[in-house]
Amino acid sequence: MIKFFRKIRYDLMEKNKTAKYFKYAIGEIILVVIGILIALQINNSNELRKEKDQEAIILSDIKEDFIATRLNFLETIKNQERSILGSRDLIDAIEAQDYSIHPDIIREYIRRGAFSDHRAVAVTGSYNAIIGSGKTSIIKNKELLKALANFSSQYQAGFEDEAKSDNLLNLMMTASKDFFPPLSDDGMRRSIALKKKYTLKEKEIAVKNLYENESFLAFLIQKTKRETGRVIYHKNLLKSLNKVLYQFNFNELTPEKELYSKYIGSYTNKAVEPIEISYANESLYVTGWGGAKSRLVQLNSSLFYAIYWSQTLEFRSDDNGTNKVLTQFIDRDPIEYEKVEN
Repeated sequence: MIKFFRKIRYDLMEKNKTAKYFKYAIGEIILVVIGILIALQINNSNELRKEKDQEAIILSDIKEDFIATRLNFLETIKNQERSILGSRDLIDAIEAQDYSIHPDIIREYIRRGAFSDHRAVAVTGSYNAIIGSGKTSIIKNKELLKALANFSSQYQAGFEDEAKSDNLLNLMMTASKDFFPPLSDDGMRRSIALKKKYTLKEKEIAVKNLYENESFLAFLIQKTKRETGRVIYHKNLLKSLNKVLYQFNFNELTPEKELYSKYIGSYTNKAVEPIEISYANESLYVTGWGGAKSRLVQLNSSLFYAIYWSQTLEFRSDDNGTNKVLTQFIDRDPIEYEKVEN
């Protein structure tokens, strides 16, 4: 092809057809420019395709990480609330000096309450990688980028009392030396092949030592308070995490702004005071029990945690289409409320 165009140029020059030669030269330049533009367009299209493929891989990795993180958070929050309940039961037993509780029950309060420690760990490798590479511009969804940044900053800030909680746990361990061995977990003792078997009398003496240990009680009360703060922190993290998964249309979640018209309103139960479900600042709230109010965080489209209490709320409808909500505090029987329809 190049030889063909060269021959044309030579023929025009040899025949002194200057005007035609210039017209031909201009045409050749235009063809070259068009060729370059086409090549650039093809190259840009290839780059865009590569970028879209790379974005799809990154988004898939982020989604997988956040689904795994969500499962981790849900399990951790459930364990934390059980731990707080066990600690509260132990505090009540110590303060009441209740010797009617079997030592094995006290041992369980210690195992799953006082000495338990559960922390939510986020899987953030894919997001950290894209931040480290400086390629956040690959993600075109600005709402997703905002949600990711909000979650990351909240998670990186951490729970402010984490170190104090660790210190309190160490102080409790030190203070437990006069009662812990007889009340230690039997499964734990078997796992490390300890041969000593404590009698019921020895366990009862250990319970007495526990009840008289004012230092341990003081540390336990402080730790329980901080653990309550930590579970609130994790629930708030879960709410930020949900906002990330909303951007992926995660099938277990429905944005609360799409649910509020369905759930807001007054709910009554003849035996107890009514509760109110409201919506503000992209969040559902529950108000009741003497005017107390808590923001809700979604577990699925019908089940929610109250962030500030150990409580779940499950919205449902009966066969007649009547809207209801079942509230469940972790240490109380569930209560069903019926929505007051306007």
